[in-house]
Amino acid sequence: MSRSLVVLLTVGLGAGIAVNAADLLPARLGSFVRRTSRPAPVPDPAVFAEFGFVSSDSAEYHGATAKGTITAYQMRDSTGAFAAWDWLRPNNFHRCAYADHCATDGKRYLLLASNYVIDFENIVPKANDWKQLQTSLPELRPGDLPPVLNFVPVTNLVPNSARYILGPNSLRAVAPELLEAKPGFSEGAEAHYSAYKIGGSVAKLVLFDYASPEMARLHVIDFKAVPGTLAKRSGVLVAVVLPGVPEKQAQELLDQVQYRAKILWNEPPPPSPVPPLYRLLVNIVILSVILSALALTAGLVYAAMRIYRRRHGTLEEEEAMTTLHLSGD
Repeated sequence: MSRSLVVLLTVGLGAGIAVNAADLLPARLGSFVRRTSRPAPVPDPAVFAEFGFVSSDSAEYHGATAKGTITAYQMRDSTGAFAAWDWLRPNNFHRCAYADHCATDGKRYLLLASNYVIDFENIVPKANDWKQLQTSLPELRPGDLPPVLNFVPVTNLVPNSARYILGPNSLRAVAPELLEAKPGFSEGAEAHYSAYKIGGSVAKLVLFDYASPEMARLHVIDFKAVPGTLAKRSGVLVAVVLPGVPEKQAQELLDQVQYRAKILWNEPPPPSPVPPLYRLLVNIVILSVILSALALTAGLVYAAMRIYRRRHGTLEEEEAMTTLHLSGD
């Protein structure tokens, strides 16, 4: 990938994208110090425009014993960044352990961080350096990955063949024959492309995700009309196997796509027992105080009545209080 300082403006099918310079990377990263910084051109501007490309930054870092380049691609959201990560990942890369989506060939590391894709060249990122870099990225927007990924078949999957699709330009790059079916990207449709080795053939599957089963039901008719394709609907998903594979193998792949809806009950959590117990104790204390006050008041009233009657001679003999005249004798 070229690292020269350029401003790239490419228009494809009415959509344009410019590589914008931005200070996305920190001045220091662990033991490495940034020496130069420049915008990084994207490999396919029309496709990255669909992914929500915002800006990029490529910087050369020097350490005590090594030097290399770190490139950051900023996207609008995590879905666009995931699509860009798929697009930037070379076929010979394998998984690494720095993040859930990390790929490497031993010299270059490509990592996904929320709405960013980070590319390390000739720098092996340490765990602490990776954490520091994530906290320093401006306008970091964590988000969930596309739900369609939960339904992508994994049996016989060709490594690194996956591509996420967010518009006609990214679809044209992997499955141009499906453009005539008008997949419905303007209606919010998204898709996932992957290849599979089945019975000596390579089957190519595009899995479309729609907002409702009704939308999927309407679009699957158009996909079935594309010559050579085999398509089926499952819930909000439409799975399409591209031409060039025997029907039996294509059907075997389609059978693996099963949509399972997740129903979330919006129920309030059970109430805590502490507040009712607290209110009960408070009420007991209040009631005890009230009863004590009533008993004291009744005693004082009774005592006052006896004193009054004694002084005015209305106290009867049998009502007199018996007093024990006890002495020390």
